[in-house]
Amino acid sequence: GNKVRNLGKPVALARRYYRQGADEITFLNITSFRGEPLNDAPMLEVLERTSENVFVPLCIGGGIRDYVDADGVTYSALDVASRYFRAGADKISLGSDAVYAAEAYFAAGGVTQGSSSIETISYVYGAQAVVVSVDPRKVFVQDENDTPHVCASADSDGECGPNGERFWWYQCTVKGGREGRDLD
Repeated sequence: GNKVRNLGKPVALARRYYRQGADEITFLNITSFRGEPLNDAPMLEVLERTSENVFVPLCIGGGIRDYVDADGVTYSALDVASRYFRAGADKISLGSDAVYAAEAYFAAGGVTQGSSSIETISYVYGAQAVVVSVDPRKVFVQDENDTPHVCASADSDGECGPNGERFWWYQCTVKGGREGRDLD
């Protein structure tokens, strides 16, 4: 089940980066959106073991969201973040949940609801403990007027899209970059 197989490498690399002068270490579990983060024993053990010998801020991201486990028990993003903090994290990184929070903010006319993972975790642990890390995807368009999004433009043919498009915008993605959203 949750047995750790190759735990030494991330812990050893973090220790090496720390000794070489890194001022922060970040672990991003990009496939954790699929499972139950509180049952991710390997990632929790990576944090616990790293925090024993690495004395710079440790940041963890991936799967920090509300979810229901296989037994029907509901967990909040705050529950997940709290477990990561207890395992040694100093900060948590939100990706998909940050995009969903931005979508909700814009849908509500620029009003926060106070219930997003950003807000609930920041309220308990402080804003300095929450990092937003968004996975962008380049979306090419023939003309910048083809989209309501702010576009960049190519200065040379080498920067053009696959069909010669000279304009693009950066789309926010969720679920480890697997799903694009209409948000830049």
